[in-house]
Amino acid sequence: MQTRHSYCLCTALALGAAWFSMAQAAPLGSFHADSACEAYLSKNKKTNPDHAQTQPGTDYTVLAFNKPVDPDYYQIAVPGAVGGTARWVAKDCGSFTADGTASGPPQNPPISHTSGASCQIAHHADSYVLALSWEPAFCESHGDKPECGIDDRKAFQARNFTLHGLWPNQKDCGQRQGYYAYCGAVKDKPAGGFCAYPPVELGGPVRAGLGVVMPSVAADSCLERHEWHKHGACGAWTPDAYFALAIRLDHEFNDSGVARFVGDHIGQSVDTAEFFKQVDTALGVGASQKISLGCKKGLLVDVAINLPAPLDPKSDLKTLIAQGEASPGAGDCGQRFKIDAIGQ
Repeated sequence: MQTRHSYCLCTALALGAAWFSMAQAAPLGSFHADSACEAYLSKNKKTNPDHAQTQPGTDYTVLAFNKPVDPDYYQIAVPGAVGGTARWVAKDCGSFTADGTASGPPQNPPISHTSGASCQIAHHADSYVLALSWEPAFCESHGDKPECGIDDRKAFQARNFTLHGLWPNQKDCGQRQGYYAYCGAVKDKPAGGFCAYPPVELGGPVRAGLGVVMPSVAADSCLERHEWHKHGACGAWTPDAYFALAIRLDHEFNDSGVARFVGDHIGQSVDTAEFFKQVDTALGVGASQKISLGCKKGLLVDVAINLPAPLDPKSDLKTLIAQGEASPGAGDCGQRFKIDAIGQ
């Protein structure tokens, strides 16, 4: 998270609770395996050195989700597995049950869910997520975007987390970061991409500030249009007020010392636990429990920060994080991740 062929998880159960001290996070619930499925050390690379498989009918402790919303992989504890006991299994291999104290990951709503119109009414958020990105890693898989052509090592995004968005959420809508959305005149993403949305009228200072923290604005690829029409319109604010708050929170996260820590490790591998330790030092004890990380091919890409509702625009980020709900899991970055450099 040595090669032994055809390792079966059913024999590993005899090792009892010895796995627990090696778990990366507190148990989040149980995973009931319906099929014999590969249990990977790395779900992206599909590495399984001992050919471990789930045993149908067996329950496994869940340690993490690969995404904070509607995950497609669960990290389960596999006692005695060679090379690492924390293994990734596909969602469709079985079913997840929360342990009664930890809430499971939000899922896509079923077909019979309440009418979508009820999830497009503004001013009904019960939580928020501040979504930030490490732009160099984001651009590894989005190289065609105009903003990803910037390779200036003195640019803001070279050593700071950029703003993806500030997302109002409503639990009754079934998914925290997508189904409470489009509360304004626009009711869906246009077929022509972000720039096919209606323009968002912003004052000069706000647009200038947004052009720094959201590189898409400076590159005219229109992410701000998407963020406003999909998310911002669900809040009780004007576009200027919405983006001004998001800009301030992004700067506060970076200025807390977290960006400096990450910037000092560009090109290096970082221990996930050490990163979270830095978060707690910078933003208050327990702040790391309100954050989920997203990685791709071993690179840190996304940071999702849980914030409360109502969202007091006068409160600082540290105060808001303290009031947010705990994250259902640390994300899919595993024990270590790498910090990508701009232009590489």
